[in-house]
Amino acid sequence: MTETPDYQFAHHTLDRFVYGDLRQAAVINVGRYFNTDLYPGGRFERLDGGGDRPEVQHQFTASDLTAVRCLGTDIKPVSAIALLETHAGRLSALLRRIPHMPLYEAPLSEINASSSAGTLASMLLSDDFPHLGRMTATKLLARKRPHLLPVYDIVVGRVLGKPQNITHCLHSWFHSDPERAKSLASMRDEIPGVADISLLRVLDAAIWTHGYEDTVEAAS
Repeated sequence: MTETPDYQFAHHTLDRFVYGDLRQAAVINVGRYFNTDLYPGGRFERLDGGGDRPEVQHQFTASDLTAVRCLGTDIKPVSAIALLETHAGRLSALLRRIPHMPLYEAPLSEINASSSAGTLASMLLSDDFPHLGRMTATKLLARKRPHLLPVYDIVVGRVLGKPQNITHCLHSWFHSDPERAKSLASMRDEIPGVADISLLRVLDAAIWTHGYEDTVEAAS
């Protein structure tokens, strides 16, 4: 698989975190993100045992909504009710068809628009879930399948040049060079206390903390 031109800037930036000049800072920042109380988002994947644990892996729960709040996003009551009650059966049916596998091993067919993950993402953006929005949808999906589906927000988008589809962007990044997943795993191994965190979230935390610190510095 070749790198899509639209994602060349994003891929180059991702390489900087994993191989290049931003790697050492990423190791420090990710450790601080997950191992201190400075960032509520550090609890997103772990809160209440995780959103992908066996007893809740096929349904959205109140804990998932709270986890999304840890990333700075509030879900309005009308959408919360739709997630937890009104459309819970339809959502659960789709979640059952989304595999638990890392993005760097997943075929494109598991994340494209016609896949169960793509169908669920489109459903969350429908009128059945008012005011939810694309970024909130990615957070909900990442909570349920943290190894396959990435978080996306404004800060990450700004750092990566606003890729059109973050999941496809990362999929093509991983699959165009298998060494990238190995190097990212090696980076995670350098960080104490994050062995249970998915590679996608380690990468997301590295990108987000870098972008957030730049924002804070610019504002000061």
